[in-house]
Amino acid sequence: MNETYFDQSDVEQNKTIVLLTAILQIFIPILFFLPLVSCQNSAYGKFYANQGLLILLMDVAAGVVLIIPILGWIVGPIVGLAAFIFAIMNAINANSGARKGIPILGNIEIIK
Repeated sequence: MNETYFDQSDVEQNKTIVLLTAILQIFIPILFFLPLVSCQNSAYGKFYANQGLLILLMDVAAGVVLIIPILGWIVGPIVGLAAFIFAIMNAINANSGARKGIPILGNIEIIK
């Protein structure tokens, strides 16, 4: 697999806030916006903020699906668990400095 990496100076300058946000997002997904506020001109920060937003949307979708009787009670927790696993993967990827999105949804770009 051919991975691309962000500019090393961008990663070094913004790694603390991006990694801290990615770790906190495991438990509090709404914090996806922190790199957008603290490192506005960072492609690295914007990419991982976008990944965090996708994870938040997965969590919201899991909550909405839970309203549906029986099918939602099965699918909702599975989507929620997938979002949790993707959040852990996102933190690991953010630490590496590679441009590697979450599975399935990682290519969707909402924050540009």
